[in-house]
Amino acid sequence: MRILYLTHNVTWKGGGAFFHAYHLARHLVRRGHEVTLLTIAPQARSGFHEFESAGVRIVETPDLLPGQARTGWDPWNVLQRIRFVAYDHYDIVHGLESRPAVALPALWLKYTMGTPTILDWADWYGRGGTASERGPLIRTFMQPVETFCEETFYPLADAVVAMGEPLLERAVALGIERQRMITLLNGCDPEGLTPYSVAEARRRLPDLPRDAYLLGYVGVMRATTARLLFSALALIKQMIPQPVKVLCIGNHKLKDFWSFVPADCRADVIETGWIDYDDLNVYLSASDVTVLPFRHMIATDNIWPSKLNDYLAVGRPTVATNMRILRPLFNTYDIGLLTEDTPLAFAQGVVTLLLSPEVRARQSGSARALAEGDLSWEHQVGQLEQFYLKLIGSRR
Repeated sequence: MRILYLTHNVTWKGGGAFFHAYHLARHLVRRGHEVTLLTIAPQARSGFHEFESAGVRIVETPDLLPGQARTGWDPWNVLQRIRFVAYDHYDIVHGLESRPAVALPALWLKYTMGTPTILDWADWYGRGGTASERGPLIRTFMQPVETFCEETFYPLADAVVAMGEPLLERAVALGIERQRMITLLNGCDPEGLTPYSVAEARRRLPDLPRDAYLLGYVGVMRATTARLLFSALALIKQMIPQPVKVLCIGNHKLKDFWSFVPADCRADVIETGWIDYDDLNVYLSASDVTVLPFRHMIATDNIWPSKLNDYLAVGRPTVATNMRILRPLFNTYDIGLLTEDTPLAFAQGVVTLLLSPEVRARQSGSARALAEGDLSWEHQVGQLEQFYLKLIGSRR
């Protein structure tokens, strides 16, 4: 098959949709398919920049918006993408999310070329979604736009890939027939994220403490997450005599980060800043336990936390709050603990694992096995490939 992927992210550093598309694409290439991935150029305002990675043809498309505003809203980018795809043939087009730079070129191919079109639903921004939990400007101006895109473009696609049951239910509520959809969770990268033992990882990272428990957290952190995590840390320090520190890996993007850390815990929080993906496995492997301390919100209950896939790939047990989207996985696989979303409950869950090395060892093995098996990209792509073939066959 000749497959076209569309994402609203800047290449490499733009966000989860790019990496989701890239991992799917590279595994499809391994299966003998030809895949083109359209992304947004980091800076270019004109022209296309094309290169290849892991056999995937990546095309950066020009955008007139500045910096972090390059997220799929620019009409110029939409027009340039349509111009690019107009002169080629694809067996299927798969767009990630419903923003104009993704949905409009995909639907243009559907209605002008008859190309089977899939839209991927991984984030719920519009009506009833995460924008309602953001600031007044987002709620006032962006939520109506996101609502229009979600409620208009998803029903027009030939098929929808939903990341979890909550988003599938949302799609059904919009009138999309169940037979036009599949659920497909984010995959794990067991090849790119090979685990080290805790001792070996800390030997490779001599600035990290050797004699403390480390709680690993990777990526962006909301204010609600920081408040829960660091309140729990203060309680953990009272519960056990051994030193415990939080390792914040990557760019948390929280401007007032340190205001959430109690004064007596500030020496117990380690920030790495931005790190290369190639170094992620060693930092995560240095953790004794990884954490997902999310408050119950629309975003956390209904949207898959992609950082969990990284935790599983390096074989670390995870303490997470009892989010709806995670319950089926944690109830099926022995990969960690779910707690209530209070500092005390979360602290107790962390302490339970820290003081149970045999349980941690067992859950570490289960986590890595899941990453190599049912939740690997290779397994996910196998299901997606069959969905593609079924969709193409139904159009003939």
